[in-house]
Amino acid sequence: MPSVPSNLSRAPNLLASQVMLSNLTRTNIDLVRLQTQISSGKRIETGSDDPIGASLVSVLNERLGRSDQFLRNLDHAGSALATLDQALGEATNLALEAKSIASSQVGVGSDAATRNSQATVVESLITELVRLSNTEFDGLHLLGGDRTGAAPIQSFFDGYRYVGKGNGLTTDLTSGVAAPISIGADQALGVISGRVQGDVDLNPSLLTTTPLADLAGANGAGVTLGAIQIDITNGPTQTITVDLSGAESVGDALDAIESAIRQADPGALNGAWPGGVTLGLTGERLRFNVQAGVSINVSDIGAGTTAADLGLSGTTYTNAVPENVAADLDPRLSDTTTFGQLTPTTPIDFGDIVFTNGGRSGTVTITPATTIADFKADVARLNIGARVEISDDGQSLNVLNEVSGFRLQVEEAGAGTFTATTLGLRSFAATTAIADFNDGRGVQIADGATDPISGLPDPDRNVDLEITLTDGSTFQVDFVPSDLVNVQSVLDRINADAATAGFGAVFAATLSDGANGIVLEDTTGGGGTIQVAQLNGRAGEDLGLLDGAFTPGAPARFAGEDRATVRVDGLLSALIDLRDALRSDDSTGITLAGEGIERSIERLAQSRAVVGGRAQRVESAKTKEEDSALLDQIVKSRIEDIDFIEASSRFSLLQLSLQAGLTTTAQAQSLSLLNFLR
Repeated sequence: MPSVPSNLSRAPNLLASQVMLSNLTRTNIDLVRLQTQISSGKRIETGSDDPIGASLVSVLNERLGRSDQFLRNLDHAGSALATLDQALGEATNLALEAKSIASSQVGVGSDAATRNSQATVVESLITELVRLSNTEFDGLHLLGGDRTGAAPIQSFFDGYRYVGKGNGLTTDLTSGVAAPISIGADQALGVISGRVQGDVDLNPSLLTTTPLADLAGANGAGVTLGAIQIDITNGPTQTITVDLSGAESVGDALDAIESAIRQADPGALNGAWPGGVTLGLTGERLRFNVQAGVSINVSDIGAGTTAADLGLSGTTYTNAVPENVAADLDPRLSDTTTFGQLTPTTPIDFGDIVFTNGGRSGTVTITPATTIADFKADVARLNIGARVEISDDGQSLNVLNEVSGFRLQVEEAGAGTFTATTLGLRSFAATTAIADFNDGRGVQIADGATDPISGLPDPDRNVDLEITLTDGSTFQVDFVPSDLVNVQSVLDRINADAATAGFGAVFAATLSDGANGIVLEDTTGGGGTIQVAQLNGRAGEDLGLLDGAFTPGAPARFAGEDRATVRVDGLLSALIDLRDALRSDDSTGITLAGEGIERSIERLAQSRAVVGGRAQRVESAKTKEEDSALLDQIVKSRIEDIDFIEASSRFSLLQLSLQAGLTTTAQAQSLSLLNFLR
């Protein structure tokens, strides 16, 4: 209630009016502010209303904004995964239908006309599978892996090419949630091969220009850059620190280390600097050239690993051993690596490599100046559906077949060179596993056969091949399971049996420097042809020796067929095989295609399980995010929103206070006798 302060014994009318007006104004302001808060429902309208509360609300608003975006991302991811799961489910049903067709067309009750009509049905299944493989959601191709901008499966001549790559596209789905919203069709449908995996460690040499990022490091885990400690003992010991965090190449690291050592002790190292003779490279290692009487130790600082990664720690470098050599840094292949830098155990035989896929061929020339990037680009320009990649460990090269329905061959050019072999890329090499023949079915031999009457082992029933030379002489080949390791072990068995039969000097089974396949060479000089007969089992057919090309001469040559071609093992390939086998009335082909479809059904089931797991993680993350956002909203409301019950009570009090103030002011301002006496 407005009143004149008691400390004023006598107050002028003007002062009294001002005091009363100030009190009334303050009450009116509180009343207006409270009316505004009640109408808006907000206790804090500006930061000055409650600075601490306003700061907390600002933080909560930021968190709620992020949460809202996360929830939108999670909704999008959930919808994408649901669409992907539906596509995989339809593909599974399609595969089951194809399997049913394959089963029904084997055995009695099926004829050529029926199979031909069923081939038309399978053709429609292929078209539908391509459509499912290119399923889109919100502009994303969900089976394209990381490349979701274009259709991953594209028609390529008589086959279908996979142009996607990667394991899946990730999006921001809150911390700790790793659930890509797409997958690669190679995971779900098996649309790319990976069998031509380089089996030669190409062993790139270390150069000063080699990026440190391309080193496996002495520990095999790369090189982590940081500071290292160097102790130089030349009489007294000096300790220096060298920061290598800014080094990009091996040369940068060497320069930084040598500069620091020479600044600390100019006489510690031999040779002039710069010049690369004091600190340098030996093979795949760094080296030190230390003055007599000097020792150098390199170590890491704290939890750092730079010195260990560079192979410098754990050794005392002295003049006792010339050019003290550090540990092997094992450089990895990169796109900038030249073939001249490679130092495999068998030197590279530079020349041409022939790539054939689906009847389309091309040749790529390898020179010492050719880089890995050049090689990749040259193979891509052949446009045959083959792709070159660096292996995951960075030590070799792989060739992938991207086209379902095509068979890939990597061969020598026939010019006396073995370029593909020395690079570990030939698809039919001495090291090629027999288990990879015939699309992974291997080679079937006769072994352990017994006489059906006596039940005793029958050697005649275990002989696999009979080879006839040009002079009419013959010998037999009997394979045992231990011979079926790789192509070289098969060649060794054929040559051993030839030698046992007395033909070791005039006969040899080899690999040519040209087209793939086993080559039989005969120098007997007869007028006939080299022939191979299959006695038991399927070894002759599975090795490609029943159908080949004979060339007379000295020596006479019989070149077998390539049965180690690289084919995509996937649903599209299996459906194409089934269609072609039905059209050609091939019972064996139908059976094999059915087996391929069965494998694809298992692969689809595994992919659906992966997608289902991702969807479950997304749903769980969405629930947690909604709960977190609700809690933040509650806390924000308690800080920012007004309590209507308390506000109503306070509003009534302010109205009463204002009414009392107006009444008191009116009474105090009324005229009395004192006004006139004064």
